Amino acid sequence: MKKLIFAIITLGFLFGLTWIVSDFMHGKMIDYAFFVGLVVTIIIRFFTSSGGYASNSLNLSTQTQTGIKVTGENASPFTVFQKSFSLLVSFTFTIVSLLITLAYYWKEF
Repeated sequence: MKKLIFAIITLGFLFGLTWIVSDFMHGKMIDYAFFVGLVVTIIIRFFTSSGGYASNSLNLSTQTQTGIKVTGENASPFTVFQKSFSLLVSFTFTIVSLLITLAYYWKEF
């Protein structure tokens, strides 16, 4: 039930933001759906990531100052989808909007 609520909120946010951008730019929603989905997916991924070099450096600095070993999880990049259902919904929205955009403008290519 919790995942369904997150999915509805995320989709509502994505459709609402797409509508706002398309209304502001005086265009069609189909023209901006992929780009809005891509930007939101990147933002969600950035804020749900476990960190990289900076995070590891901070952990090492903390460990040397306190003497307590900081343990972290060594996870694959795909475990972030298990942590953030909103990221999965946003990624799916981006892929579906890309496919719909390609189908809509197929004759233009």
